[in-house]
Amino acid sequence: MDEGTLTKTKEMLDDMHKRKIDMADSIYVINVGGYIGESTRSEIEYAKAYGKKIIFLESV
Repeated sequence: MDEGTLTKTKEMLDDMHKRKIDMADSIYVINVGGYIGESTRSEIEYAKAYGKKIIFLESV
């Protein structure tokens, strides 16, 4: 997959995840070993901004 296609695919997936957050009452973060990646961190911030409950697998 070329760089342009990869970038567009990532943007599409990020947007899709945010639309799913819009429909949800809460999100569940699977943060094994306390790890939270960049995309997940962005989704957590988005959920916070829209007043969604955030539940973590492991304490942060």
